[in-house]
Amino acid sequence: APTVVNAAGAWADALAALAGLPGVGLQPMRRSAVIMEVPEGLAVDSWPLFGALLEGDEGWYAKPEAGRLMISPADEDPVAPGDAWPDDMVLAEGLYRFEQMVDIPVTRPSHSWAGLRSFVPDRSPVLGLDPLADGFCWLAGQGGYGVQTAPAMAALARDALSGGIADAGLASSLSPARFR
Repeated sequence: APTVVNAAGAWADALAALAGLPGVGLQPMRRSAVIMEVPEGLAVDSWPLFGALLEGDEGWYAKPEAGRLMISPADEDPVAPGDAWPDDMVLAEGLYRFEQMVDIPVTRPSHSWAGLRSFVPDRSPVLGLDPLADGFCWLAGQGGYGVQTAPAMAALARDALSGGIADAGLASSLSPARFR
């Protein structure tokens, strides 16, 4: 039987609709970041990820990036699937919060970007065969952790497509059946 693996990221619900299936409630969320130079003599390369992950719209985080800092306002704005562009006001507010808590002056960012982090209502990934269609396997909703989870998710997808995930509890917690 033909198999489709729905690994379409923010577009996974739209791909399911093309196959005649209901979506799983996937919501893309925009996450923005900037790269900022640090004062001369400040060696940040060995610094860990740090920040203030506060409730609501008050957080930020930063990490070293080739002698500079990557700073994110930790935004999570619901958007439609599509090209993600940073919101200048969101970036400015995040940099303001950073500057209020860290003794490093904010300088003009060298560049900024945004990406999409997609979540389903329970914020867990969706992985497994859809009970409504033979051969339709979901691999979506990694919430911005796709690169980090790719090896494990690929192995689980392989298992799902070749007889099932051995850990029944894990299979159930990831299954698209939880949205049916």
